[in-house]
This record gives sequence, C-alpha cells and structure tokens, in this order.
Amino acid sequence: MISGIALLSALNLAANPSPPLPTELVPATATLIASLRRAPPADTVYAEVRFLHMLRRPMLLRGQLHYGGAGQLGKRVEVPYRETTTISGSEVSVQREGKVERKFSLERAPELGALLGGFSALLGGDAAALNRDFVVVAMQHNADWRLTLTPRSPVLAKQLKSMTVDGRANEPRCFTLDETDGDASTMLLGELAQSALGEPPTRAAVTKLCSGDTR
Repeated sequence: MISGIALLSALNLAANPSPPLPTELVPATATLIASLRRAPPADTVYAEVRFLHMLRRPMLLRGQLHYGGAGQLGKRVEVPYRETTTISGSEVSVQREGKVERKFSLERAPELGALLGGFSALLGGDAAALNRDFVVVAMQHNADWRLTLTPRSPVLAKQLKSMTVDGRANEPRCFTLDETDGDASTMLLGELAQSALGEPPTRAAVTKLCSGDTR
C-alpha cells in the first residue's frame, strides 16, 4: 500500500529510463489545473479511507495536510493514532507518538516522490509539470470535474494504476489512489472530510461523495 500523501512531479526518477515526451495539454485542461493554484502556506483537514486487501475492514484516518510550496508537504494523522510525516525537498521524516523518528530519502521511495510531485503540481497550478509525469485526462460537468492521472514512469506504473482528483470549481475535493494490487485509498478534503462515511465506509459511498452525487 502506498502511503497516501497525496496526496501528489518535480522529482526526477533518475534511475528509470526517461518516458516519451508528452503532447501538449488541451487548453481547457491546462486552464483548469492553473485555477487550482494555492498560495503557500495552505492547510486543510482531511479524512482518508484506505481499502487494503490485507485488512477485513477499511481504515479511516483523520488529520490535517500542510502545503508549504513546491517540494514541501506535511501530513498529520490525529485519529486513530498520532503521526506526522514531513517532506522537505528530497528528505522525509516520520514521527509517530511514542516511537523513534524515522528519516529517509525520497530516492528510496520513488512512488512517494512522484505522488508528492503530482500533489505539488496541482496545488501549484503547474500543468506542464503534471503533464510531464502523468498522462492527464480531464472530464467536466458543469462545476464538477475529474482529473485522471496515469503514471508515465514504467517503474511507478508497476505499483500505481492511477491517481484520480475530483473537484468542484477551483477546489480539489478528493484524491484517490488505485494501485495495481487492488488496494486503494481516497483522501477527502475540507468540508467533504466532515461527511458521514458510513460504518464501515464503502468504496461506492466514498466514490459517490467525491463525484458530487447527492442522490
């Protein structure tokens, strides 16, 4: 299971062969991505639901995300345990309450680096950076939209099937990671993080919330 920051590529996966140069994004998609830009620092609450084949029930985490600009991301878990993950440049630190702090380089976790890059590109409104590392497909219906991001890196594609971002107007509402082994996670942001998710949460219910379907 990829730890979900999305969560979200300025990282150069130097050990991997360079993917083919991407074609230019259609103007409407580039404009949509540009509209998502947030001036750092930016903080938001989240609820993250993880669907893991090794667990009988989904795992629900709640906490706060901190975006400090390109390459600067923090994720604080407050429930059901307390843990803070901080990414600064190429370094990652993880501090769980009662445990010794762990530090490692993003070179050891290229999938996390790509996700950080995607997340940073979205919140930075950087369509070119996002298009460089992902095949971007956009769908829009009135104010609601969805971006489906498929990794260009063959190495990352072995682990991550796609990342989906659902939003409304210029607000991203959900980040969903679908992995090649069938595991998945969805991070609901802002007001959507306060929504009733069911007991236990189901993928259908979470997907419905993210798509804006209130029926």
